[in-house]
Amino acid sequence: MYNILFYGDSNTWGYDPSCGLRYAYEKRWTSVCAGLLGEGYNCIPAGMNGRTTAFDDPEKPLRNGCKEIDHELQSQKPLDLVVIMLGTNDMKYIDAKGCADGMEQLIRMVLDVNERFSVSSPVFMDTPSVLIVSPVHLKSSYGTSGYDDIAESRQLAGYYEKLADQYGLFFMDAARYAEASDIDGEHLTEEAHQVLGKAVAEKIMEIAGDIK
Repeated sequence: MYNILFYGDSNTWGYDPSCGLRYAYEKRWTSVCAGLLGEGYNCIPAGMNGRTTAFDDPEKPLRNGCKEIDHELQSQKPLDLVVIMLGTNDMKYIDAKGCADGMEQLIRMVLDVNERFSVSSPVFMDTPSVLIVSPVHLKSSYGTSGYDDIAESRQLAGYYEKLADQYGLFFMDAARYAEASDIDGEHLTEEAHQVLGKAVAEKIMEIAGDIK
């Protein structure tokens, strides 16, 4: 069994911008991905509304991705691949470069998790494998902070791809396949979930073929 952890924010959780509730299980991109991968793949979604790469939300606890990742890794082990799609919520606090710095902190925690928890059974039985997914671009209907959030969101893919190259990880840009809803400029439509789920499934099959 090829075990995959999907670590993300509200778009991984399945937030529906039309009503503020959650899409039905089968409509979320992680579920679409799982359905296409089929037998032999165990897909574990771990999405949290408002989650960042490495920043605390002063109004909502448990949103700092670096502070929660070890729990997810330990509770879902053993893993073959961790898929991380984060960064949108970082725009509340920092620019694209700062977001990439947060992502780097996060991926380094994933990569050295076996060493940091050497007294327990390993999270990765082999070399740690990570797929960084740069999130869809923000649109004009998204509320802005002190930064030009929309422009900064378009810079993330470039920074994330460089990180993937630097650490020998896998990368894909979600904005090449899907876009945010016009309703709030941030969350995926039902159609976008379908498209993104298919694209990620194809990438994972490529990765699994490379690893096995």
